[in-house]
This record gives sequence, structure tokens and C-alpha cells, in this order.
Amino acid sequence: CIHPSQVDTVQKAFAPSIHDLRWAVRVITANRKADSLGQGAWTLDGQMIDAPVVGKAKSIASKAEACGMDVKAMQDQWAHQEPE
Repeated sequence: CIHPSQVDTVQKAFAPSIHDLRWAVRVITANRKADSLGQGAWTLDGQMIDAPVVGKAKSIASKAEACGMDVKAMQDQWAHQEPE
């Protein structure tokens, strides 16, 4: 049990890093584009991306949003991301 005054500290401690959120948003954005091209697997930064990796990325983004991170701003920043 935590005191309401500790919520911000706990959220910061358990929130994904900016680096992890950036990766997740890039994966999610590129995956939408890959889906529209009919690609089930593709690469990003030389790494293979498939459904389980996309699921992990969505989980990170969801956790970041729940912790109060500005996921929308990150999505806007990486809207140009394409699958490789």
C-alpha cells in the first residue's frame, strides 16, 4: 500500500525509460505501415520485428501512458517511421 503523496515517485520508478518508449512508438508506427503493405515480419534498425515484438512494444506504450508519459507527443515525433 502506498500513500497518495508517493504515487508520482512510484510511477517514475516503474515507468519505461524514454529510450524504451521511443523504440516502442517507432515499432508501433512502422507496424501499422507494414500491415498496410501486407508484411507480417519486417526490420527496424537491423532487428527483425514480428507479432510478439509488436505486442511488447504496445505493452510498453500502454504502461508509459498509464504512468503519465506523453505518448502522443512521441507518436507525433515518430509519425514518419517506416519499416525497413
